[in-house]
Amino acid sequence: MKKTLIALATLAATTGALAQSTVTLRGNIDVGATIAESNGVKATSMTSGLASTSKLIIEGTEDLGGGLKARFYTETGLAATTHLGTSSATTNTTSSNNVISERTSTAIGDRGIFVGVIGGFGEVNAGRIPHQTGAFAIGMGGVQNAFSNAVGAGAAHPGQNSDVLLSSQSEGRANNSFLYTTPSFSGFTAKVQYSLGGGNGDASQGNRTTMVANYTNGPVAVELMSSKRKAYLAGDTAATGITPAQTTSFSAYSAGSEIKETAAGAKYDLGVVALGVGYAKQTSTTAAGVATSFKATGLGATVPLGAVTLAAGWAKMTPTTNLSYNATSFGAQYALSKRTTAYATLRSNNQAAGKEKLTVVGLNHSF
Repeated sequence: MKKTLIALATLAATTGALAQSTVTLRGNIDVGATIAESNGVKATSMTSGLASTSKLIIEGTEDLGGGLKARFYTETGLAATTHLGTSSATTNTTSSNNVISERTSTAIGDRGIFVGVIGGFGEVNAGRIPHQTGAFAIGMGGVQNAFSNAVGAGAAHPGQNSDVLLSSQSEGRANNSFLYTTPSFSGFTAKVQYSLGGGNGDASQGNRTTMVANYTNGPVAVELMSSKRKAYLAGDTAATGITPAQTTSFSAYSAGSEIKETAAGAKYDLGVVALGVGYAKQTSTTAAGVATSFKATGLGATVPLGAVTLAAGWAKMTPTTNLSYNATSFGAQYALSKRTTAYATLRSNNQAAGKEKLTVVGLNHSF
């Protein structure tokens, strides 16, 4: 009996050593105050996720042996100023544009939930995966938030969030998605993401293919991205990978156009300052062959000064329906600790119709 117990204990210990697993809980809470002036409307609001999205992440890995690991990942957005699954908005009733709005989560894993395998071949994941569209952000460096989060939540240019974010970025995540990432070869990595579409028995509708090439070596970072989403018909009720609201059905939407996107970003860190440039273009083509496009070119700079980091950026936006305009942004971050940062951002859009301004002050804590 004693020998049997010893054998069982030895087997359990051996099995545990071969299948070690870890689970990590981490996240971020970000709350800020915004003052937006646009189209004759001035509004003040508390908003969640201005400098960095408020979120809760649960992830883990298991050692499968032979150099293989299984992993899972869940990321849930948090509405820190209201509550999970709620939202608040102040609307410019004259133009029906949101002046202040807060994107909030609706379910666990709304910002990503997937499972995958890691090995010498790279990494393969499947599930609801974020779109791989970070090229423009690399070029904008530390001021990217002034051209995305601050606009999406504070609306310095209300109703024109697509002027700053590509379609895939504003959609954020892709349902029914597969992502392959290669190992790093002397600083080079590549990614291929495919998101299922489909409707009325036609699996070719609405699917998206994205390819990314990245090079990172010391102070240099360069990324290129190309993406294409096929068009889809109105009223389809079959499961889909991508829709405007990231649901699982086209049934609530009119026909979707074909969308092609390209983006590029490069950054060089000189130590005393990091300089970057970013470019993005999106072309949307309807079933009738009518094409419209949006372009954005940006320059960014960040300057580390001990606990303080200064950032500045300039971008030229060419919207699909409006005249081109320039946007400038200035920001500062103060690290109270390794996990807690106070920040402030000023943004201005210089349009023919007048200037729009956004002021943001907030506190970010990661855990």
